[in-house]
Amino acid sequence: MRKVGTLIGKYQGAPIPALIKRLNQTLRGWGNYHRYVVSSEAFSYVDNYVYHKLWKMLKKRHRNKSKEWLKKNYWTAAKGRHQFSIKVKTKKKEPRVYQLFRLRQIGIKRYVKVRAKANPYQQEFGEYFYRRRHDKKAKLAMTWGGC
Repeated sequence: MRKVGTLIGKYQGAPIPALIKRLNQTLRGWGNYHRYVVSSEAFSYVDNYVYHKLWKMLKKRHRNKSKEWLKKNYWTAAKGRHQFSIKVKTKKKEPRVYQLFRLRQIGIKRYVKVRAKANPYQQEFGEYFYRRRHDKKAKLAMTWGGC
C-alpha cells in the first residue's frame, strides 16, 4: 500500500501511460503473491485505495477541470465497471489504450493439500504423486495456453 502511494506521488508529473505501466507491474506482482490466501477483501481495499489516490492526483493535476471531464478522459466503462485508462496515439499514429490492472481480476486459488500419510519414497504412493504432478502440469498448460 505504501509503495503504491509513493509511486503515484513520484509519477505526479509523469505521463499517465508511464504511471499505468509501473502501477500494473507493482499491483500484478503483489496480487499474484497474495492470490493463494483469503485476500479478496484486501484486493478490494487496495483497488479502492488506488482509485482514491489517482483521483486525488488528477484533481491536483487538472485543477480547473470538472469531475465530469476527469471521468470522461480517464475512466472508461468496460464490462459494466469503470476502468482507469487512457487512449494515446503511438508514433505510427495508431491509438493505444493503457488500462490500470485491477486486483479483483485475479482469481483466488487454493493449494491442493498433500495427503497426510502420503510419502514420495514409498512405492504404494507412486501413483498418487504421479497423478498429482500430471494434474498440476495440465492446469499450467491450460493457464499458459500450451506454451
